[in-house]
Amino acid sequence: MYNDLKIGYVPYAADLSHPDDRRRFPYFAKRNGITYEIANAHKTYDVVLLPAPADLSKWLLYKQRNPRTKFIFEMVDSLIYQSDAFNKIFKGVGRFVIGKETLPSMDHKKLLMKWLTKADVVMCSSSKLKYEVEKWNRNVVLSLDYLQHEYKFLKEDYSVSGKMKLVWEGQGVVLPHFLHFKDVFKQVSSFCELHIITSEKYPKYGKFVNKNVETVLNRLPIKTTFHKWDIYNNRNIFSSADCAIIPLNKNDVYGWHKPGNKLLSFWFSGLPTLTSDTPAYSELANKANSNTLCSTTEEWIAKIRMMRDMKAEERESLAKSNFRFAQRLFSDEKHDLAWLNMFENISSNAEIITPVIHRERLLRESLWRKGNLGQNPSFA
Repeated sequence: MYNDLKIGYVPYAADLSHPDDRRRFPYFAKRNGITYEIANAHKTYDVVLLPAPADLSKWLLYKQRNPRTKFIFEMVDSLIYQSDAFNKIFKGVGRFVIGKETLPSMDHKKLLMKWLTKADVVMCSSSKLKYEVEKWNRNVVLSLDYLQHEYKFLKEDYSVSGKMKLVWEGQGVVLPHFLHFKDVFKQVSSFCELHIITSEKYPKYGKFVNKNVETVLNRLPIKTTFHKWDIYNNRNIFSSADCAIIPLNKNDVYGWHKPGNKLLSFWFSGLPTLTSDTPAYSELANKANSNTLCSTTEEWIAKIRMMRDMKAEERESLAKSNFRFAQRLFSDEKHDLAWLNMFENISSNAEIITPVIHRERLLRESLWRKGNLGQNPSFA
């Protein structure tokens, strides 16, 4: 396939344990037999995959020394919307101080934007972000995370026993959004309880200050249970939950423009899900014809009540409909095609890369090697 290429990958975490390592290029490479190595700035590569949280100044110097190397810049989050003083100045200087940047920057966002113009291909995770990035780079590829393999449909019982169990899972840095919805939680606390799956602490200012998750959860006017994030135990919690929620504060522009991965992870898990009407979630819900978006406090309360009052068969039907939608459009095989398209894009004008075999044949070969993975449940 692409083994004639020397590919360097800059990881999110050195041990490849970060969610974006588990759910993006390394997983694609493993599925499709593509050889790569952890990128070393002292070596020469045909292609380097560079994520936005990496040492951008170091790889900018590398790009200047190696102009023939093709760069795939991966910006899976809505970083271009960060405009506060911390992210513009302190983040750039602070990253240099702790050794995350080779050169200091008085405006980290400008460094980020420079890579949008320098990269041969930019990968992002929402249609809204893709539209914005295309102002700086014509070669923008839309690619969400591989989620099908990590989130399994395990739910069997859709009846509600006692209080309805609301569940949320993710990185703790998002939890302050929940404080914006205190009135919602207060109104539904008589018939709901909240289950939060995350780490015990989250970074408050980059990695300079860590905050305990409990300081946020204790301020919520609803019975709340903390579950330490564990990839295997999460599935048990999901299977016992009744409804997932994703409340996001519209005033937080960065958070508001997050991609749709979290909603898809809940849909792959078989959970009926209520979410704020962000651009990414609205696009998914509208395509799936799912009436689960919430805009106002009143709408959140009304739809949580609606979910509680549904018959078990109705909740099950909603969950399975959304699962089939996710499986049809965002399966591992569909994501393979997005990455293969991206490699075809970057190879179209590169002398170093041999002609690319048609992507449909590559996909068939990949499926054959894996024994046609991704079998559908009986209801699909």
